[in-house]
Amino acid sequence: MQNIIAYFQTVRGLNRNAQLFLVHTVFSGLSIALLGLLYNFYVLSLDFKQDMIGMLTLVACAIAVVAALPVSVLLNRLGYKRALLLGVGVTTFSMLLPLWIPSGAALVVSEALWGIAYTLLLIAGAPFMTENSSDAQRTFLFSIQFVLTMFTAFVGYVVGGALPRWIGEWIGVGAESPVAYQGALYLSAGLMILSAVPFLFIRAKEGEKHLAHVAPRYMVRKPLPIAKLLAPYIVGALSAGMFVPFANVLWRTTQHVSDETIGNIFALSAILMVGAGIVSPMVTRRLGAARAMVLYQSVAVGGLLAFGFVPLFSVALFGYLVRDVLMNLVRPIYGQFMMDHSEPAERAAVSALATMGFNLAWGVSSWVSGEWQSANQFVWVIAASAALSIVAIGLMQYFFGQTEPHRQAQRITRPVGSPAE
Repeated sequence: MQNIIAYFQTVRGLNRNAQLFLVHTVFSGLSIALLGLLYNFYVLSLDFKQDMIGMLTLVACAIAVVAALPVSVLLNRLGYKRALLLGVGVTTFSMLLPLWIPSGAALVVSEALWGIAYTLLLIAGAPFMTENSSDAQRTFLFSIQFVLTMFTAFVGYVVGGALPRWIGEWIGVGAESPVAYQGALYLSAGLMILSAVPFLFIRAKEGEKHLAHVAPRYMVRKPLPIAKLLAPYIVGALSAGMFVPFANVLWRTTQHVSDETIGNIFALSAILMVGAGIVSPMVTRRLGAARAMVLYQSVAVGGLLAFGFVPLFSVALFGYLVRDVLMNLVRPIYGQFMMDHSEPAERAAVSALATMGFNLAWGVSSWVSGEWQSANQFVWVIAASAALSIVAIGLMQYFFGQTEPHRQAQRITRPVGSPAE
């Protein structure tokens, strides 16, 4: 109980910029939930197949890889406020373009713009939260941002699953028609626009106080430790890219369920993540970040195999929820883990390298997965994803399994709930 009280005391003690970022998280979380649930279905409704989804994912990721380092330079020149506003603006345009022009070319251009803009938001996000929190608050800030993302995702998935049907009934078209999906995705774009409003009130000097005193470097001084830090993350992205971009499509093709049921499944997963995300920081502080990530991912592999190889809806549902919840718990832990293992002047560069590696791995494996699924080779998708996840677990344990618990134990002595810097 004391840990829970300290948790909420820490949230109240966050500075203005951190609180504004959490407000942005609410609106952007709703937007991304609708987009993530329905966009693939929109693409399929335009008479494309899974290989098109894989190719679009590869385009977005390849562009993001090329753009990551220039974007990190742009971030340090623009400052957080202007960079975040620019990122939201271009992201919104990339969401609207394929609705205005529903063609293959527009889909590709949209993915390219998305790759640039969302990369800017990702690269800015972790350093921004790091700069706007004390050491004692940081775990909790990353955690509450994750919890808010999952809670808004729960709302978005519940509403999003039924939204095409509601729109279809309202305008007299089928629930799986392009027009019905367009209406829902317009709402998603509107929510993304609203997510920019909190950034208008960011106090630049507060969010960039360290950048004013520490000249950022665009190359890391010690590449080998950074390579060890990024290797499990990138291999894990290869695993996730096989499965995650197609989760909604895999549910429809393997279990033959409706969009509304898929939305409810995603919503159930999101609400479970809210509870797990609140408890996770305490587990992380006790075990250490590396051991916590190894534990979560190891159990998640079993869930993935249950989803892929047991032809019962109840078992598939349980396996999917285990895999989705635990693998998503790793995200905020690894975000803080990378920042804590990086020098302040190198954090933007490390964030950029992590984003580049993740996007390249995710894009390539998504493209391969799309090709396999178009050929009905679903077994290969699940098997490859599980095997790559096992490799990522092994790398994390080998590089950090024995050293990180001691490092984490030293932080436990710091007071929880101290005022923001």
